[in-house]
Order: sequence, then structure tokens, then C-alpha cells
Amino acid sequence: MSKTASNNPYGSWKMILLLIMAGAVVLSLSPVSAEKPFVTIVAKGDQSYYMGEKVVFSGMNTGSDTTYLFITGPNLAEGGGKLASPNQNAVSGDPGSFTQVQTKPDKTWEYTWYTSDVRLDAGTYTIYAVTNPESKDQFNNLTTYGTVGIIYKKPFIATAISPKPVLTGQPFAVTGYAEGDPASVQLWILGNSFFSLITVPVDSEANYTFTADARFSKNLTAGDYYLIAQHSMADNQFDIVFNGEYVTAMEGKNSTKLFRVTGPGSLQGSDAAEALFSALNENEHRNETYYERDTYTMAVFTVDETGHAPKQTQPVTTAPVQQQALSSPSRFASSVITGLLSGMVV
Repeated sequence: MSKTASNNPYGSWKMILLLIMAGAVVLSLSPVSAEKPFVTIVAKGDQSYYMGEKVVFSGMNTGSDTTYLFITGPNLAEGGGKLASPNQNAVSGDPGSFTQVQTKPDKTWEYTWYTSDVRLDAGTYTIYAVTNPESKDQFNNLTTYGTVGIIYKKPFIATAISPKPVLTGQPFAVTGYAEGDPASVQLWILGNSFFSLITVPVDSEANYTFTADARFSKNLTAGDYYLIAQHSMADNQFDIVFNGEYVTAMEGKNSTKLFRVTGPGSLQGSDAAEALFSALNENEHRNETYYERDTYTMAVFTVDETGHAPKQTQPVTTAPVQQQALSSPSRFASSVITGLLSGMVV
């Protein structure tokens, strides 16, 4: 004989009440917490940049309405420096010592860093994005941050001449590359009773080309010539220019005549090349705003009369000039020019 179903409603309610109480105990022991805040940072491009380039950083920040940025690397404070002004130390608790970026409603953020406005040595750096104004030396287990590494490089220039030797009255080409996104380069060609300054645009691949036609080269008599290729660096302003009959140094709106390169009493050939080399070398190694000081490279080539040229050889090529600051640039320039001349195939 089967049992009949219970008609006692209180038994069911007791069971439901016990289940509710059990659930409450589980919740009290294992509370549901919100997702932990996080912040991320990425750099647009290949994470390798030349001085003067702009760098775009972006990311997400779910922990605060403001994203705080700072940078660490060579010759910077251990705790980091303000991204917009790296030599200003980042200080925990001081929002103004960080570069601050507003976090958007969708929790993303973006910042464009104009490197032509900052002082940094070439090297490897780390950029930090933090949810609160905390410097690296004050980080703890509760600090929420993200990082990205970048390589910061000094722009440079290289050049080549073809064919070698150059023949009077025959075309020749000057080609090269100028890294760092300059708009143009200046090519100085100096010889005995000859001077020419050509401004050549640089394309998007950092290449430049100047083709000298027969009309140009017929003014080159047999002898030795000096090509100096000049890079304007981050500010896209040439510091050494030709003005009137003089090679002139520019400093903002001020100018200083250095030496005469055309007209009576002008320097010729190796003397003019040495003077220009020394001016560029001294300018490049000045302490202030060195990242905006022009850089350069030099090549020496021979011009032969048409019909009397030796067998063709490889084009003259140069690597970027990377000298250290010198107490006597003129003596160094003389030795470089002498060395180049001694290595020439005539």
C-alpha cells in the first residue's frame, strides 16, 4: 500500500527557508567582489623613435578618471620623471609632477608626446601609466600600473657620390639617407675656386638625391673636392648657413659671420672644408639643446678631366660622423681631411 503525499505546507516552507539561510552563509563567506582595476599603455609604431619625432601613447584605465604618466631611463631620477619634462622628478602624492591625461568615459586614454620639446639622451626608456600619482620608488602591492619600453635614437645622416672619380662635364649623383624625419638636407661642395650649396628634400623613406648635370659638373676643374652633408635635426632649422659671401652661424634670430667662402679673401678647397667642418663640429657638441644641433657627414672626391679618367671604382660612401667634443676642433678637422686625402684613389 503506497503512502499518500503530505498535505503539510509547513514542511516545504522549512526546506525553502533552510536553503535561503544556507545561501546567505555561502555569500557571507565568499562575497562577490568587483573586478580588480587595471591600466595599460602601448606606443604607436615600432617602439623605436628618433629625437624630434612625436610618439602617441594610448591605453585603458579602469581604476581612475586620470591617468598619470612618467618616464625612467638613462640619467633620470630613480623614481622617474614627468613625461613632458623628464628632468622634473615624479613625486608620489603630487599630481603636478606627473603628466596627467584624462581618462575617457569608455575607460580609454591617449597622449601625444612631442619629443622635440624634451631633453633626453639617446638610449632605452620605460614609460609608466599609473592610476594614482605614485613614483616608481614608492610602488607597493596596491599600485596599479602598466609599462611600455621605447628606444630613443639620435638622428643621423650618410652620403655617397657616384661615379668615382667625377668627370668634368659629365653628370654625377649624390645620394644618401637622413634618419629622423628632416624636411631637407644641405649639401656643401667645396674646392679650389669652387663653392656650391644645394638644399635637397628628403622623402618619406629618409632618402635624398641630388643629380648634378653636365652643366653643373663642367664648372669642376680637375682636383680634390669636399662634400659635407648637413642634417637640421629635431628643429628642422639649419644652424650653419650661407648668407651673402659668408658661412654664417644662426642662433635664433641672431647670426654670426664665420668666414668668407666667395669673393676676395675667401677660403678655398681644404681650408674652406676645414673651417666648415670645425664650425659644424663645435656647433654639434654645444651643451645646451644639443638634440637640436645640426649633425653632418663628410666625403672627399676627385674630379678628373674628361677622357683622362682611371678605371671606375666603387662610389665614395660615408658613415655618420660621431666625434666626441674636442678642445681643438680645427686640429682634429685637419687630421680627418689629411686622412681622407691619403686614402683617396687618384
